[in-house]
Amino acid sequence: MSLMSRRRRVFVDTPKGRRSAGFSVPENAVAADVSMALRSRGWSPYALRLDPEQHAWIALVMDWRRAA
Repeated sequence: MSLMSRRRRVFVDTPKGRRSAGFSVPENAVAADVSMALRSRGWSPYALRLDPEQHAWIALVMDWRRAA
C-alpha cells in the first residue's frame, strides 16, 4: 500500500474565470466534503462536478462582490 494517497485538486468557476481554490481533497472525498471545505474557506458553492480527466473537482460559486 502506498504511503501517499491520491488527491484531487479543487477549482472554482466564477464569472471572472476558473482559478484554484488553493487546496486538494482525498480521492475518495464526496461532493459534500468538497462543499464543506469550500465553505470553510469563504466560498459559496452552488454546484459541484467531478472532472475525471483533470482529476479535479470544479465548483460553481457565487461571486458576491460582482453581484453587489
